[in-house]
Amino acid sequence: MECVLAWLVLAALSAVLVVVVVGLVMRPMRMLLTVNSYLSPVALFYVRAFVIVMALAGLAGTLGNTAPCAEQAAGKNFMQWVWWVAEGLRPVSWAVSGFLLVYALLLTILYGVLGRYHDK
Repeated sequence: MECVLAWLVLAALSAVLVVVVVGLVMRPMRMLLTVNSYLSPVALFYVRAFVIVMALAGLAGTLGNTAPCAEQAAGKNFMQWVWWVAEGLRPVSWAVSGFLLVYALLLTILYGVLGRYHDK
């Protein structure tokens, strides 16, 4: 039972991490995308793509971890479970931060190419 509970806690913390990052980034990104009239029509697409890929990155990081089997779980105390959950958040954090870095690089290149079209 502890295995399932620990995996559910890991999944919930991963979802919270993704929701916090998306919540912090989505509004400024939407404002940035609507500044340029050439990007305004596709701003909704970029925001939706960002949310979908961030959710998939968090899900992939969570599903990559398997709960310890019953034999391994028998000897664990509370702090060992806490460290297992913290260790399980590492792939999620790497996936989220890696995608955030690639997305920022993509938007930087896009604005570098369209930089001469500042009309607002």
